[in-house]
Amino acid sequence: MLFVSRLIAFTMLSASISLASAAPFFEVEAICRTAIATIMGRDPKNMQVARTVGDILFLTYVRPMDNFVWTYRCRIEGNRVVWATEPGRWREDPKDEKVFFEVVGAGKQLRIIENHSDGSSTKQLFDRDTIL
Repeated sequence: MLFVSRLIAFTMLSASISLASAAPFFEVEAICRTAIATIMGRDPKNMQVARTVGDILFLTYVRPMDNFVWTYRCRIEGNRVVWATEPGRWREDPKDEKVFFEVVGAGKQLRIIENHSDGSSTKQLFDRDTIL
């Protein structure tokens, strides 16, 4: 009986360790930095997370030619990236472009998809080492 209870405890412990170590392939910070950089035509490594308030990330980009600081807000809703300039409105109007992300390549790549209001779409694929 002692063996059975230890076997059950070991099985449960193993399962909980496996679940605990299962982390997302890309953190929210990396997804927001990459999405905003894609929208703005910038390098994701140049976008910095300045602060987080609840589920909203505030990101900054410093333009090299004049050191002007651009600030954006970002939040993740499922596989959708919702963003805004700071100050500015959230891009969630039906006529706004919709931005999505997907993790591909066995978790080694992040794809940013922009669905434009004219029906066209743009997709950009990033390797993990180009954004982290």
